[in-house]
Amino acid sequence: MTETLQEQQAACECGVCQFEVGAAPAVRFFCHCTICQAYNGKPFADVTVLRARYVEVNDRSQIAFKKYRLPPNIDRGLCKNCGKPAIEFGGFGSAKLAFIPSINFKRQELLPPPSMHIFYHRRLSDAADDLPKHSGYLGSQMAVGGRIMRLFRGGGG
Repeated sequence: MTETLQEQQAACECGVCQFEVGAAPAVRFFCHCTICQAYNGKPFADVTVLRARYVEVNDRSQIAFKKYRLPPNIDRGLCKNCGKPAIEFGGFGSAKLAFIPSINFKRQELLPPPSMHIFYHRRLSDAADDLPKHSGYLGSQMAVGGRIMRLFRGGGG
């Protein structure tokens, strides 16, 4: 995959936390881990991932960042105004990543389709789709990490 310029805007639910995205996302997946359930207030998270260097946050002071539990080493940001998920930052190896709830993108039709479910053993209900379903910490991390690294190696982003 080549990370081409694909300008896109994203924002939290109330619009106070806004982001400019300047590249095509690397991957999109559904995460069923208990941290994502708590952070999103939903049974699972629909997450779009891209390199952090392609995301410009308009005003970081409007975001309250928190680490729920290590690992993984991800700062999860909630909007200080509406309390909804805004953006997350973390790393996978040397790649600095931005994790953005897919619903926060203005033009969701530009997003890649979801490619997998991770932490499926923590699901609150079964998913009725044919996507791969990865369970366990190691299996889930290997699946999404492998996908991210494979895309970055192949795309030079």
